[in-house]
Amino acid sequence: MSLEAAASNGDAPARRSVLVEAAVATLDEAGRPMTLQQLARAVLHVEAGGAHIGARILSPLLEADDRLATVAAGHWGLAAWSQRSDAIDETEFVVFDIETNGGRGGRHRVLEVGALRVRAGREVSRYASLVRVPGRVSRFVTRYTGITDEMLVDAPPVETVLDEFREFQSGGVLVAHNLPTDLGYLNREAVWAGRALFPGDGLDTMELSAALVPDLPGTGLATVLETAGIADTPTHRALDDAGVTAQLFRFLLGKAPDREARTLEDLRRLAARGGPESRHPRRARELARWASRNLPPSPGVYIFRDSAGRPLYVGKSTSLQRRVRSHFTDSAGFVRRRDGMLEQIDAIEWEPTGSELRALVREAELITALSPNYNRNRRWRMGRRFVRIGPAESAVTHAAAAPRDDGAEYMGPFATSREARLASDAARRIFELPSRRSVDKRVPAWRRDAAVAFLGVSREAALQIVEAADAEAAEREAFARRIRRARVQRHPIRGGLGAAPMLAVTAGTTPGNAEIVRIENGAIAAIESITRPRRPTVRAALQRLGSATSPASSEHDYERHIVLAWLHAHADDPDAITWDPDLSRGFVDRVWRRVRQAASAG
Repeated sequence: MSLEAAASNGDAPARRSVLVEAAVATLDEAGRPMTLQQLARAVLHVEAGGAHIGARILSPLLEADDRLATVAAGHWGLAAWSQRSDAIDETEFVVFDIETNGGRGGRHRVLEVGALRVRAGREVSRYASLVRVPGRVSRFVTRYTGITDEMLVDAPPVETVLDEFREFQSGGVLVAHNLPTDLGYLNREAVWAGRALFPGDGLDTMELSAALVPDLPGTGLATVLETAGIADTPTHRALDDAGVTAQLFRFLLGKAPDREARTLEDLRRLAARGGPESRHPRRARELARWASRNLPPSPGVYIFRDSAGRPLYVGKSTSLQRRVRSHFTDSAGFVRRRDGMLEQIDAIEWEPTGSELRALVREAELITALSPNYNRNRRWRMGRRFVRIGPAESAVTHAAAAPRDDGAEYMGPFATSREARLASDAARRIFELPSRRSVDKRVPAWRRDAAVAFLGVSREAALQIVEAADAEAAEREAFARRIRRARVQRHPIRGGLGAAPMLAVTAGTTPGNAEIVRIENGAIAAIESITRPRRPTVRAALQRLGSATSPASSEHDYERHIVLAWLHAHADDPDAITWDPDLSRGFVDRVWRRVRQAASAG
């Protein structure tokens, strides 16, 4: 009975929750199932960390409304979706293809989108659009696709193309050759543009070909077309390639009845058997396929949750799509090493971070806040790559595996364990510091401080401490002579404990943006995000970074350990620049060049 009819009969209309109405509208706009946590974030406007609490509030409300229903893998959808015709001839498919600019660092930008909407083997409508993106199209891409800079001048921006294509594909089933790759590029653009992701429940003609065409010599589009006897070939223009993919799809649909595939769900099961995940257990296969089709290939963090919303595992990656999928397909046995976790995973939450370093830090924050059952307290074993110099009353000096809160000065990590050992030996020899076997472990404070300056700062800094020491002139001169004669100075990696601060320059959260991170004493001191960077804005950002307060050595121990491990792994990265407090012209020039490269990585 409708609300109007109920009112005319004197009955009070049923009251519907504002939250439920918002959830229905969100699902209707997205056109695809969503997890309870995703709905909670969209409806309650909470951050990722509070989504599980919002999910508990929302869950009973959704369960009480017959317009909503749970679907596979802990997702919610509209109940009306289950009443759609599942027959292949009555289903509309949107066969699409994209072309990209081959951007560096995994930040390809979409240059063109082309699609055909087909029903019962016939074209219903078509869509094609170039995309205006910043920067120039490389000569290689122009030779490969024929797309030039001039062709993109009057093209709409990516936000417009995403909105137009979403409207075009609404209500249809997406189809592409190598669907996860093309969908990944589209969804990464959607993340950058702040748009909803495209649905990941489509069909992959690469998988269908593997399942329906025996003895296929290869899975590339040109190879499969030739095997299918289709004369047309890919031209590397989106609409043309969508057209030949539609021909291939019709050819495959013609073979589907031979395998008893007559409905959309039959096609999905058939495609799954032809996919790379087919050899894995059913639950692992479902989650792997979901990840490859619903996550963007972007840096971020992810959370596995059980049916009650409890966190099971928190992870991070430079590519959410690749990393989460690998958990369920890798031969190293990630799931096998975590007994019982696979069966408990009900939902996967994710959060883009823009850069690997931000993902590392965000992962540490979430692990600390959520204490997931299956996260082990991982400590990167870097070997004995730190040097410990004790306080003056017990200035024992030696190489150490990790810093401790014992009143000593720790410096590191060094590049190798050998470097740390040699640095420790040099400090003991030059400044006559005790080892663990020494009987008398006391030394004058100035000798200990000079050793710290020698390893962590510079030869000149150590000489200044020695020259100002309250000691006999002959003693000061003897130690100064030793410092000058030291042939090799070994310093900890920039940004590490006791080392010179450093800058890490990374691509920003969206194309055209860059981030400058100042790391000091093994912790992030400050971050500056720059949109469409120009030289004056970079210099102003550096001035703000220079005025940032240095992080205290005892704060956020787990985060500090993660940053130290990252520093060690990226010691030779050209995007790591030693901090210059004077902001010299050469330093600013170098930062400016790296920022321009990072901002143009897409």
